[in-house]
Amino acid sequence: MAKSTSPSRPRTVAEAVDRLLEEFDEQQKAEVALTFKTALYLLHFSLGSHIRKTFGLWAPDSALRRDCGRALGRDDLPPDEASDVIVEAFWERLQPYRDRQA
Repeated sequence: MAKSTSPSRPRTVAEAVDRLLEEFDEQQKAEVALTFKTALYLLHFSLGSHIRKTFGLWAPDSALRRDCGRALGRDDLPPDEASDVIVEAFWERLQPYRDRQA
């Protein structure tokens, strides 16, 4: 049986953020980093949609979605809320880019 060339889906928020860091180029990272935290909701239909589709958050047995729920003290989250958790974690991880842009 041939090995799959596509990477497996992330199972934790940290793995999802690591994957996004690999996917995004420097300019894209800077754009997310420079977004005000209160404006992250504006990324819901772009970055959030990408996360929901690519990382399998619609799957009923999504380990990643459950990990997002644990981050908020819940057992599970709907896909929309789970992607918001990942977007915010990604934004947090990118804050060193904000300092470089100043």
